[in-house]
Amino acid sequence: DTHRENGLHDPAILNQLERSVKFASDLHIENMSVGKAWTITAILKEIHQALNENRREFYAIPQDRKLVAQEFLLFENSGSDDLEDVVDTSFSKARFTLKSPFHDAMVYKVLLDTVKDHFKKNYPGVTITVTGVMALFTAIIHNVVTSMVKSYSYALSIITVLMMVLIGRVRIGMLSMVPNLVPIMVILGIMGWLGISFDLSTILIGSITIGIVVDDTIHFMHNFRRYVEETGDVAVAVRRTMLTTGRAMLITTVVLASGFFNTMLAEMKNTAVFGLLTGSAVVLALVADYFLAPALMTLVYRRKKDGRRGATEMPSI
Repeated sequence: DTHRENGLHDPAILNQLERSVKFASDLHIENMSVGKAWTITAILKEIHQALNENRREFYAIPQDRKLVAQEFLLFENSGSDDLEDVVDTSFSKARFTLKSPFHDAMVYKVLLDTVKDHFKKNYPGVTITVTGVMALFTAIIHNVVTSMVKSYSYALSIITVLMMVLIGRVRIGMLSMVPNLVPIMVILGIMGWLGISFDLSTILIGSITIGIVVDDTIHFMHNFRRYVEETGDVAVAVRRTMLTTGRAMLITTVVLASGFFNTMLAEMKNTAVFGLLTGSAVVLALVADYFLAPALMTLVYRRKKDGRRGATEMPSI
């Protein structure tokens, strides 16, 4: 927006727009390039060439402001409405269009930021507004990813504190989060390995998974601590926990995973992938609770027991 009536009759602005078309057409960012860039200058050059016997050397922008205005007026009087797509009726606002192949939204953001920086630098006093599906899609995905990082951080912090309060010990409460985080990290690694990108469905896997699987971990840790206090033997406590709480954990995991795996029958690929990955994360969480959690608790309690034993032993002379 030039904020001036007939501001787009100025050859200086038109020449700069033409340079911007060249800049955008030659732009390459992370294996992505602009397929096509055009604006009002493309129509103006065709008008100028047509009014000069279609001679190739006249396929250019007229450098006379009055001539530009006359050629636009002639084109409008011819009955064509092509100008309506690229300029407003007062010739103060112009549309600069970019077309690019489908790519990752985060790459789009880099591309759009580069283009915006170019326009802000080369068009002082002009208002630049980014619109279109690409800009909207990029803004949505960027905000979703940003909010995902925040939600993961908040959820992890709050759940860790609650685990500490429930278990009654800071160290064990922190260690109890390891079996909950490992499945999410594994699933994210698999997604990266298989080239599965984040979308509005898969981006929810982590927050949903940690909210579900932490329930089994709470039951395991609570009963494990109770059996340790009753027997004083870590191995016995693990065995009793697995025979009681472990069975319930298995049943709930089968039910939850089956529910998510059912979505693999959906016709939408995003929904099917979401169900597969979330169900797999739930199963991996059970495996972590069965093998990783007992190993961590055994290691912690054995060290604690060895420390107490060393403190009570008298040094030999």
